[in-house]
Amino acid sequence: MKRVAEYKKSEETKEKILDAASKLFFEKGYGETTIKDIANLSKLSLSRMNYHFDNKAELAGLICRMFLKSLSDEIRAIIKTFTSDVILRDTIHIAFWAKIFMNNSNCRNFYYELACDDILRHNLVESSVRHFIDQLNYLHIDYEKENARAQARVFVASLIELIIATKEGDLTMPVQQIIDTYNDFHLRLLDYDKTKMKGIIEEANLHVSHIRYEINDLMSIRLWYSNEPEPEEPDKNNDFNNDDFIYALPPA
Repeated sequence: MKRVAEYKKSEETKEKILDAASKLFFEKGYGETTIKDIANLSKLSLSRMNYHFDNKAELAGLICRMFLKSLSDEIRAIIKTFTSDVILRDTIHIAFWAKIFMNNSNCRNFYYELACDDILRHNLVESSVRHFIDQLNYLHIDYEKENARAQARVFVASLIELIIATKEGDLTMPVQQIIDTYNDFHLRLLDYDKTKMKGIIEEANLHVSHIRYEINDLMSIRLWYSNEPEPEEPDKNNDFNNDDFIYALPPA
């Protein structure tokens, strides 16, 4: 009984630390937040902080994984009401994550800092491997696990470059074109032809336009499906062509 009580207290302390870190990372940014800031907000000593977490990077990585799991769970709960198509589901997932990243400055700053400190890559590869294996199994494609891992690493590397380039102003095309480009890349890795890719991306975008979200910290998100789509933003660069941008990808 004593061990159960101690475990519960330990978990409550961890939760308190994570809540404080998430709030500070969201409001101040990862780089501007110190371990002392987190200890002060959680009303804990530095020694107790260090007992539960080795450093700030460990906290940020866990918060990142918790947010991505929350987003994945929310997306799956919505999507299962209208499709069981794994590829469409993951295309919607990617598009909606990119939409949040592009439109929410707090999230954009957080993931940019994690990308620059090489924290993001370590926390995305394994989940991306699982996604690719799910997709390959759904498509009944024979694969070796190492090939799936290689695809996942390429996917994560391209995501990190997208995050850095967008934040640093190297990508200035409209948000929707950036999202479509990234999903184009995702589907090319699965050997889809252009016609099929176009259909999947258009259907995914239609659903994404109906999904609304509420986010108050970096650990969780709430989604709901609206009957009304969001109004489309004007296209600031009608001359942009995805094929011009994906010069580094293998041919489809």
